[in-house]
Amino acid sequence: MSKLVVGEIEDAAGANPYSITLGTESTTTGGSSIDITSIPSGVKKITILITGLSANADSNLIVQLGDSGGVETSGYVSTTSRDSGGTAAFTNGFNFEDEGSGAGGETWQGVMELCLQDSSANTWSSWSMSGGSSQNFHQCGTKSLSATLDRVRLTTTGGSATFDVNSGINIQYQ
Repeated sequence: MSKLVVGEIEDAAGANPYSITLGTESTTTGGSSIDITSIPSGVKKITILITGLSANADSNLIVQLGDSGGVETSGYVSTTSRDSGGTAAFTNGFNFEDEGSGAGGETWQGVMELCLQDSSANTWSSWSMSGGSSQNFHQCGTKSLSATLDRVRLTTTGGSATFDVNSGINIQYQ
């Protein structure tokens, strides 16, 4: 009986398809959005890691996807549910939380995972779990891009609120 060791698996190009690349953590203080660019083509899974995020106005936190043509701001199918009850739907991005950021009073943390669902249509599926001091949120959604994904953006609904806590955002991809 042979045994398969994950570290020894290679794809047709000789690379390990299970290898995870960790980006460089960025901080968000002062800006209204943060773009993570230069995501290589061929990526099939992206994990977004967020720690201590807050904005200076009551605005929902969202993640938007982009390609060589820029970040796409419409056409998302995203639904968020709250532990305290209720749901909200979004078409301008994948929602990270849906009660607003608390005018700087509440910080959020969580994980969002993006998975390539259909490479011919550049369709990505997402799910996330996030929480603040008052409750937790769960999100799922889909978005088809016009070309191959090469960037993600963290921003707020409307894009005018600014991040006011020195929080961290990073990605892992494979």
